[in-house]
Amino acid sequence: MKYIALMISFHLLATVNYGQISLTLEDAVKTAIENNFNIRIAQNNAVIQGVNNTRGNAGMLPDVALNFGQTFNINNTKQELANGEIRQGNGAQSRNLNANVQANWTVFDGMRMFVTKDRLEQIENFGKINLQLQIENTISDVMSTYYAIEHQMRRIETIHQAIGISRDRLALAKLKKEAGTGSGIPVLQAEVDINADSSNLINQEMVLKNLKINLNRLMATDADNDFKVMATQDISVPNIQDIVIMANQRNKQLMLSEKNIEISKLTIKQWQTNQYPTLDINLGYNFTRMNAEIGLIKFNQNAGINYGLTGRWNIFNGWNNKREIQVAKLNLETEKLNKENLSAQLEADIYTLYNEYVNAQLISGQEDKNISVAQQTLDITNERMRFGTINDLELRQAQLNVTEAQFRKIQASYTAKIAMLALNRLAGGLSPN
Repeated sequence: MKYIALMISFHLLATVNYGQISLTLEDAVKTAIENNFNIRIAQNNAVIQGVNNTRGNAGMLPDVALNFGQTFNINNTKQELANGEIRQGNGAQSRNLNANVQANWTVFDGMRMFVTKDRLEQIENFGKINLQLQIENTISDVMSTYYAIEHQMRRIETIHQAIGISRDRLALAKLKKEAGTGSGIPVLQAEVDINADSSNLINQEMVLKNLKINLNRLMATDADNDFKVMATQDISVPNIQDIVIMANQRNKQLMLSEKNIEISKLTIKQWQTNQYPTLDINLGYNFTRMNAEIGLIKFNQNAGINYGLTGRWNIFNGWNNKREIQVAKLNLETEKLNKENLSAQLEADIYTLYNEYVNAQLISGQEDKNISVAQQTLDITNERMRFGTINDLELRQAQLNVTEAQFRKIQASYTAKIAMLALNRLAGGLSPN
C-alpha cells in the first residue's frame, strides 16, 4: 500500500535522545497500517464483499445439477395376473438406477438480476471506502497518541527542570543553615517541594508508559516495547474554506452516506422488479433402468432429454410487495436526511476545530511571552534568595510561575496539533494514495 505523503510532509522530525530505540511518526504510521488488527479485519470484509460481487451471485448464470441414485429391493412377492397365472417368490430382488442432469436458467425476472449486480457493485465500493475510513481512523489514533507521548515527555522534562531548581534551593538552604545565617525551615520547605515535584513526575511517567502501551497496541507490537519519539514541529493550517471544500469531496463518512443512498435506491428497484413475471429455460437429460426378478416387467430402461419454459407471475400477495416498496422509499429518504445531517455536523466540527486551532496558536504565542517574563523573574528572585533579601516561598512561587507557563505552552502546542490532525482527518487528508 502507498501511504499518506500529504500528512507526513507536514512534519519535520528532529531527534531527541532519551536512550531508547527511535520511532519516527512515519514509521509508527507505516507499522500500524501493516499490522493493525482493525485494518486487517476491514481488509477481509472488503475482500468478502468483492468476492460476493459476481454475475452468479446476481442470478445471471444458470444452475446445473447432476442427480443420481440406485435402489436395491428384496421382497416377498405374490402376483395374480388377469389370466389366472400366479407368480410368487421369496427374497425377490429388484434394482432401480436413475440419473439426470438438469439445467435451469432464468432469462427474465423483471431486470432484477441486473439491479442486484449493480447493488453488489455498490456494496463492494462501500467496503473499499470503509477500509479507507478504518485506515484513516487508525492513522489518526497513531498520530494523536504519538503527539500525546511527545506532550508528556515535554511535561516530564519541565518537571525535571523544576526538581533541579528545588534541589539548588535545598543546597543553598543547607549552606545557609550550616553557616548560621538561616534556619531549618527553608530546608524542610525545599524538601517538601522536591517531594511534591517528584510525585508529579511519577504520575507523568505512568501516563507516558500507558501511552506507549496504547501506541504499541495500535501498531500490533509487544505491549512492553520501549522507544523514544521524535520531536515534531507545529504545523500550519490551510484556509478554512479549502478545508470545507476538501471535506465535501473526500470525507469518508460522507462518501459512505452517499453509498447508502445509492444502495437504498437499488433496493427500491429490486422490490419493483417483483411486479413483473419471471421466465426460466429448463433443459435436462434423464436415464433410468429397472431390473426385477418377478413382475410384469423384468427390465425397463429409458434415456432422453427434456426441455421447456417455466413462467411465474405473482399477481397478488396481500400487497406485501407494495408495502416493501413504500418502506424502501422511506429508508431512502432517511438516508438522504442522514447525509444532510452529517454534512451539517461536519461543517460545524470543522469550524469548531479551526477555532480551537487558532485559539491554541494565540495562547502558544502568549505563553512564549509569559515564559520569558517568568524566567527573568525567577532569575532575579533566585539571585535575591542568595543574598537573603527574599524568602524561599517567594522563590517557590516564581518557580511555579515558570513551570505553569511552560505547561500551558506545551498544552497549547499539543491542542493545536490535535486540532489540525482532526481537521485533516475530516477533510480526507489522511487517506492512502
